[in-house]
Amino acid sequence: MKKLLDLIRLNRARKQGRLVRHYFLASVILISGGLFTSGLLEVYFVYQESWEHLGRVQKEIASATAFKIEQYVEEIERTMRSATKTREIVRDGLSPDYKWELRRLLVNSPSIAEAVAFDATGAKHAEAWRVRPVRRQNKWRSSSQAALEKAKEGKSYFGPVYFAEGTGPYMTIAVPIARFAGEFIGILLAEVDLKYVGQVLSSARVGKAGQAYLVTSSGDLIAHPDLSLVLQKRNLARLEQVEAAFSGAARPNVLVTQNMQGEKVFTSFALIPSLSWAVLAEQPIEEVYAPLYASMLRTSGLLLIGFAVALLATLLVRRRVVRPLESLRQGVERIREGDLSARLDVKTGDEIEILADEFNDMAAHLREAYTGLERKVAERTQALTIANEKLEKASKHKSQFLANVNHELRTPVSAIIGYARLVLRATEGQIAPLQRENLQDLLQNAERLLHLIDSLLDFAKIEAGRMDVRVEPVRIDALIDGATSTIEPLLNDGNVRLIREIAPGIPALSTDREKLKQIVLNLLDNAVKFTERGQIRIVATQQNGSLKLVVADTGIGIREEDLKQIFEEFHRGDLPGIKQYRGTGLGLAIVKRFVTLLGGDIAVESELGKGSSFTVVLPLDVKQSMSE
Repeated sequence: MKKLLDLIRLNRARKQGRLVRHYFLASVILISGGLFTSGLLEVYFVYQESWEHLGRVQKEIASATAFKIEQYVEEIERTMRSATKTREIVRDGLSPDYKWELRRLLVNSPSIAEAVAFDATGAKHAEAWRVRPVRRQNKWRSSSQAALEKAKEGKSYFGPVYFAEGTGPYMTIAVPIARFAGEFIGILLAEVDLKYVGQVLSSARVGKAGQAYLVTSSGDLIAHPDLSLVLQKRNLARLEQVEAAFSGAARPNVLVTQNMQGEKVFTSFALIPSLSWAVLAEQPIEEVYAPLYASMLRTSGLLLIGFAVALLATLLVRRRVVRPLESLRQGVERIREGDLSARLDVKTGDEIEILADEFNDMAAHLREAYTGLERKVAERTQALTIANEKLEKASKHKSQFLANVNHELRTPVSAIIGYARLVLRATEGQIAPLQRENLQDLLQNAERLLHLIDSLLDFAKIEAGRMDVRVEPVRIDALIDGATSTIEPLLNDGNVRLIREIAPGIPALSTDREKLKQIVLNLLDNAVKFTERGQIRIVATQQNGSLKLVVADTGIGIREEDLKQIFEEFHRGDLPGIKQYRGTGLGLAIVKRFVTLLGGDIAVESELGKGSSFTVVLPLDVKQSMSE
């Protein structure tokens, strides 16, 4: 017993630690989860903000560089237009002295390598160059023809980019030459060296290791901080960022692509629509992610600090909350073990202290209530003891009275039955029919009275626990034959048919013959009493090693509310006219108790107005059933 108590205490001690572990674990999970979630959100938002910020900055760099390049080209165009509006042009038109104006143009615009003036027919009128002509005569003709068509419309001409032999990229710019009231007299055509555009690109700062470069719509690289790449006449049309720049489709501000060297870069672009060029700004992806990695490191550090602070706070809360709760638990344990004097001394200044005070009040009330309850229980126990003694005496007196009454009644009733039978046999054919009928009624009523006396005696023995089981071999077919022979004279003038069905092969039972016979007789007698016409069936079969008896009739049936009480003593139902049927209400009660005594079970099914069916299941061997 002591080991059992120690085991119980150990189990409780383990359970006591569960609250602490669960509280600590829940706190750690909640705090860690919250910090981890907030950290992830912080990293995500920093990533998004950094990405968008870098995209905007890099887009602005590309746009600003594109604007500068466009302004640079437009400045060359304005300088050329100024050279077409001199006083000599207005006064004399194109004259041989116009070549001096062309040389002045070369001085004012270092990026112009050659300048040529054509008249309205396309004939060359004057020219100037820095070193030597970079284009052949047929090239001049093709450019001048296209420029003439534009100039006649009063528009400037911007030719495609080309690469001269052994030099970098060039482009042709042409402006119309006009006199009074827009009179078209020729064009001024200039070959512009685009290496000077690289100076504009070099001013664009894209991070620490980033760069900006300029490409045409066909993908030709025309300006780059590394001039050698331009001189190699690189074509970048297959790069994703170049395709995106000239595709015209809506694209984000930035793309993560690969550069000419196959490295991952962070790319933005800006178009120069008037020239069909695009400025692309690229930055190595490692440089882009560097601030994000730094932010993640800072966030991780803050998470660790926050986790440490939260852990410390959890320990403090545990000290303030869990320990008082443990005191409460110990107080409850003491009360549960019967120590109603247990009191708690918790001083936390919060709801837990209020709970402890309420607990102390509850313990005081429990002690008072328990004391009063013990007094009442003692008083009630004494009263019940006295009442039980009286009941035992009354039960003994009742059993003794029933035994005495049955003995005193059985002797004269048996004598009446014997004399009645003797008179009936002795006066056969000598008395009037009415007298003989009266004697038969006397005999039947005496036999019923004897049956009632036997039932009362059996019931008294069952109640007193003095009913024994006498086991002997019993053939069910012979027992049913005897029972039906006894019942057949009670059938109502042939209006009721008694049908017996006994399955072949049922072995001899090892049971109490008299009690089994009484079960069958009582069930048949009950069926005969409540069946005025129709049939009564008794069926015996073997099922799962047991004997199954079914007694079914087509009588008045039983109400559903009476089925639960049908096996109670002296219960006869509450149907109108039920009192006209003979009986005391002990037959089915005795059947139920005999079936239980023999280790079996009984069930009833009935429908009012259609009859009833009683099913009894008994073991084939009573002793074996009882031993199991």
